[in-house]
Amino acid sequence: MPAPLHDAELLLADLLAVSRTVLRVRAGEKISAQALARYERRVRRREQREPLQHVLGRWPFLELDLAVDRRALVPRPETEDLVLAARRRLDRGRDSLVADVGTGGGCIALSLARSHPRSRILGIDVSGKALELAAENLRRTGLASRVALVRGDLLAPSFSATFDMIVANLPYVDESELANLEPEVREFDPKIALVAPRAGLGLVRRLVDEAARHLADRGWLLLEAAPRQTGTVAAWLSVPPWTGSFVERDRYERERIVGARLA
Repeated sequence: MPAPLHDAELLLADLLAVSRTVLRVRAGEKISAQALARYERRVRRREQREPLQHVLGRWPFLELDLAVDRRALVPRPETEDLVLAARRRLDRGRDSLVADVGTGGGCIALSLARSHPRSRILGIDVSGKALELAAENLRRTGLASRVALVRGDLLAPSFSATFDMIVANLPYVDESELANLEPEVREFDPKIALVAPRAGLGLVRRLVDEAARHLADRGWLLLEAAPRQTGTVAAWLSVPPWTGSFVERDRYERERIVGARLA
C-alpha cells in the first residue's frame, strides 16, 4: 500500500542528494523553482501509482544500488531473504559456479558475486529486455568479470554446465490472481516475470526437474515461492534425487524460501 509521506520524503531527499534525516533538519529551507518543478513531476508520477523505485530509477538491494525500470521486476525484500539463505549455504572457501535462473535485473546474481568473491555466476533470463537491464547493473556494480548473462528458457542454454547451486525467483503468480495485485505490480512489472501456468507453479515444476540434471553432487537448489505454494514445492523436493528439503520464512514471517540438495 502507498505510504505518501515516506515516498514524498524519499523523492525529495533523492532530488536534493541528501538523506531523509538531513532533509528533515532542513525542512524550513526553500528550494529552487527548477527543483520544485522536478519534484512535482515526480510526485505526479507516484500519484499515478508508478512504483517509487521506477520514479527514482534505482533501488538498494542488500549492499548494492541497482538500476530499476519496467524491464524487470522491482527487487523486493523477500528476494533479499532468498539471497541471504543462498549465502549461508554457498561455501566461501572454494570456487563455486552458481546459476541464477530468471535473473531479471540481476539482483540475485550480483549479490552473490559481491558476497562470495570466489564464485562465478551465470544469470539466465528469457527476456532480452531484462538482460539489458542486468548488463547495466553489471557495469554499475563493477562485477562484470564474475557474472555472465545468457538468454534462455530456464536451464536450456547451459546444458553442459554443472552448478554448485541453482537459485531462482521465477514467476509464480496465477493468471487469476493478477487483477488483485497492487497497481504498482500489475501495471508496471512485466507480466512475463509475474505469471506462470499451472496455478503459478508451472515454471517452478520445470526447474525442479531440470535442476537435478545440472547440479553437482550435494549441490543446492533454492527457490522463492508464494506462501501457499511452499508445501507443494517442498513435497517435490522430498523425494529422490533430492534430500534435506526445507522451507524458510521471510522477514515478514511468511513461508517463502524452499530448497534441497541433490543427493
